[in-house]
Order: sequence, then structure tokens, then C-alpha cells
Amino acid sequence: MCFRIRTKFLRAGVTGCALAVVGIFGAPVVLAAQLKLANGDQISGEIVSLQGQLLTLNSPLFGTVKIPWGKVVELRSDSGVRIELADGRQLKGQLVLQPDGQVVVQGQSNPEVHIMRSDLARLNPPVIDPSVKYSGRATLGGTFNQGNSSDEMLNLDAELVARTPDKRYAINMAVNEARAFGFTTASRRLLTAQHDIFLSQKNYVFVNARAQSDVLADLNMRTSLGTGYGRQIIENTATKLSAEVGVSYVSEKYEIAPDRSYPALSLALNYEHKFFNNALVFFNNTHLTGSRHERASTLVTNKLGFRLPIANGLNLTTQFNLAYDSSPPTGIKPTDSSLIFGVGYVF
Repeated sequence: MCFRIRTKFLRAGVTGCALAVVGIFGAPVVLAAQLKLANGDQISGEIVSLQGQLLTLNSPLFGTVKIPWGKVVELRSDSGVRIELADGRQLKGQLVLQPDGQVVVQGQSNPEVHIMRSDLARLNPPVIDPSVKYSGRATLGGTFNQGNSSDEMLNLDAELVARTPDKRYAINMAVNEARAFGFTTASRRLLTAQHDIFLSQKNYVFVNARAQSDVLADLNMRTSLGTGYGRQIIENTATKLSAEVGVSYVSEKYEIAPDRSYPALSLALNYEHKFFNNALVFFNNTHLTGSRHERASTLVTNKLGFRLPIANGLNLTTQFNLAYDSSPPTGIKPTDSSLIFGVGYVF
């Protein structure tokens, strides 16, 4: 049975057949799905997806067509449609949407299922790979001079991330050691670990732990345990941007100054962007801890820099590190900074 399409979605008036169309050489092309709109028009094609109340169809006559799901009153698909229900269940089979709003799903791997239209969430949702994906980086810089001058400097910054569709584990380590004429001029170390649990594609909750020491700042060890909420604002091959807010408990052990501990609010912002088809990478990682407790400090750590890929994962890195403590021990400056040049590896 043939029909005339005159809908505002297609902006065309073309006569076609509901079950088949004639190809270039006169051979019939069997179509995967047929649907009927509220105004009586009928469209045939292959279902691409139903996402966000928008049905995408590949029509041999009109190419890719997007139709508001609310305009579709009847639909019959082939047996290969993947169906996601509002309660999270996954089905596969032939889908029949009836005029009364009932949906019947018939599949070989599951019995016939009857649901209401409102129970249908998505068609052909993206296939999620459950395997663990690993990524990481390491940057090493340093100088070692002997003779008329005697100084040594070592900078190491490394990170390892394990990612699944619903979880993420990250470990980060930073070491800055320096000696001149037998005296220590810098000795800072920072280790962080975090576990993210994704509630949706962008939203997650986390728990983390941080450990930090700074010999020249009289700090034997500063530890913190925290939890909170994060949002992965952007995550693609070119850009990564996330923001976090949480609460933590900080404990500080000093060599000379009195030890202290306090609850705190934590904020974090992590950004990375690749320019010129990955020819240059900019990154900025900021972490802030603050509290109104009388013995508390406002603590800020920031890493900002550029990575210049050269070959096979190797890169040249320029990085500026900043550490700020609003209430350091007596005689210790509140701000500590370093400019690092090094060679890095990313995988």
C-alpha cells in the first residue's frame, strides 16, 4: 500500500510504499520499521535510536530523519532493536507500538513483554564497553652538577587512572627534591588517591585521601580524608573538565610547631585541552581546602602547564606548581612555587 508524505518534518511531498521501495535497478528494498504519525502520514526506514524523546530514522528516500516521539502513534520494528526500559532493563526483539499506547516486545531470548509507552526509555542505546581502560602520565625533570658547583634537583609528577563506565580510580604522586652544597633546599612530596562512583554519565560521588610532607616548611605529614560530589562536565578526546565539592578532615604533624587537626570544605577543578590536533596540551589542576575552624588553614595547590608531544607518547613539559598555606608555622613563608621543565610520557 502506497502513501504520500507531506509532514513538516520531511518538508516534501513524495509518494512511497509502506513496506518496500524500489531501488535504482528496480529491486525491492525491504525496510526495517514502519511508523504512523498523528496526522496519518506513514514513514518507513531503519530505526537508529530513540533518545531524549527524539526518534531518529534512516529512510532510503530522505536520509536521516528526526521525529518527535510524541508524534508517533504506531510503530512496528524488525527483531533486532535493542530496547531500554525506564527501570534499566534491557531487551532485544521486535517492538510494536499500538494506538492505545501499549508496547509489545517479542524476542527470541525473552518472552513476550507488554509495557506502557511511558515505560520505554530508549531504543538502540549506545553500547557500553565494561572493560577497564587505563591511562597515565609521568614527567621527570632534574639537574645534577658536580665540580665547581654541587647541586642536585629532582622533580617527578606521575598519575595512573583506571576507568570503567561507572567507576574511576586515580593515584597521583608529586616529588620535588633539591640539594645544594650538601644542604637540602627543597623536599616536598604529595600523594593523592581517589575513587569515583558515577551515578550517571556526568555526576559522581567520591572518596579520597591525601598525604603531604614538606621538610623545609616544618611539615612532617599532612593527611586528609574526604568525600563529596563531582561532575564530569566534559570528557572527550580533546577536552576533559571536572569540578568537585566535598568535606574532609585534615590532620597536620609538625617537627616544631604544635600539631593540629580540623574539618574542612574542599573544592577541586581539573582541566585539560588538546590544541592543534594534539600538537599542544594545556592542563590546570587546582585543589582548595578551607575551614572556619580557629586552628585551620586555607590550603591551595595548583599545577598549570603545557605538554608538547614529540613522538610515541613522549612529550616535553613546562609546569608551574604553586602551594599556599594561609597559616604556616612561625618563620615559614605562606607561598611556595616552582617552575619545572621535564620530559614526560603519556599513555
